[in-house]
Amino acid sequence: MAYNIQEAKELVVEAGKKLLETGLIARTWGNVSARISDTQFVITPSGRAYETLTPDDIVVVNIADCSYEGDIKPSSEKGVHADAYRLRPEENFVIHTHQIKASVVGAAGKNIDVPEKYAALFGDCVPVADYGMPSTSTLRKAVETAYAEYPNSKAILMKQHGAVVTGNSFEQAFEVVSELENLCEEKIQKAYLLYEGTPEYSYKGMLNSYIKAVGAGKMPKQIADFGESSRIGSKFEIHYKNGKSFTVDIKTAKSAEAEDVPATAMVHAEIYARTNAGFIKHLTASEIVAVSVAQPTILPRLDDFAQIAGTKINSFKWDGSRASAKTAAKAVKGSNAVLISGSGALCTGTKESDLDAVELIMSRECQTHIGSVFFGAGDALSPIDAKIMRIIYQTKYSKKAE
Repeated sequence: MAYNIQEAKELVVEAGKKLLETGLIARTWGNVSARISDTQFVITPSGRAYETLTPDDIVVVNIADCSYEGDIKPSSEKGVHADAYRLRPEENFVIHTHQIKASVVGAAGKNIDVPEKYAALFGDCVPVADYGMPSTSTLRKAVETAYAEYPNSKAILMKQHGAVVTGNSFEQAFEVVSELENLCEEKIQKAYLLYEGTPEYSYKGMLNSYIKAVGAGKMPKQIADFGESSRIGSKFEIHYKNGKSFTVDIKTAKSAEAEDVPATAMVHAEIYARTNAGFIKHLTASEIVAVSVAQPTILPRLDDFAQIAGTKINSFKWDGSRASAKTAAKAVKGSNAVLISGSGALCTGTKESDLDAVELIMSRECQTHIGSVFFGAGDALSPIDAKIMRIIYQTKYSKKAE
């Protein structure tokens, strides 16, 4: 049964905040809606942060033609929600996410044959809809086709984009979107076990297997600490894991207060000198380190990675010299991340929230590259699509995120 309009708006706001808390969405990614009648639904607005949403921000949209009421623009993926309500009259709540494990499986283009323990919730299959650029009729049509071909499936993976789930209520939709991560994690683990022909799964074993399959080397026992910093005029303040902090001049890469500034501060100095970065952070999550060991570059397999991090992520080898620091700065120019060969990555942002977004998407992209080895499938986005999305994001959506 459809919700009354006020209850629907309140539930959509609640869902957005709950999805943030559980890590299933971040920033302004994804969208949430609820049916209010046979002809209308309410949905989150375009480019607004979930933590600040109120019921007054939620937009009423007509199912038939996606026209809407008021001055607030609805999510650009409103058509995906409209098709769900049109084709599935029993469904009253829709959630679109960019959640991690679902993105990994979706990027490989692999349907999931649902195990019996999940069948009552998901149906027999979680299909993958063909790729389409975000907010386009191509993407909408691909998802519409999946709705029609798999009418009993409560979840659909969107190739290289994320996932969309439906439910007859807020509670059911949230259960589906939460359990989808568990289902996809099991799919990834099973793919690894089949690839290696081993009965036991470990994340460390999977990373080493990935490195062996893609390149050479092994996971390092320890890596240099490149620190975390923020620009302050012509200087920057850098913090290290050992608790030490330094205020460093961008031009000289030296501190007036201390002589024991680590050499890695030169990398930050060169990046600040050559880009408009306001913040820099060293990323050392194990999946990022593994990719930095195995690959010299990252070409995006997820569309929001192309938008947020860049159309190509280069790498540099650190030898402690000013020359290698300059190489790092050149390598990061035009993107918001650079791989440190064998030592993870550095990400940059003009604002701290941008930095957080790059960190999140970097981890997800690296997990996607690792998963593709064991699925034996998954390609990079076309360079043209990646470039278009990067430009649109930088000129439009990133300005809405705040």
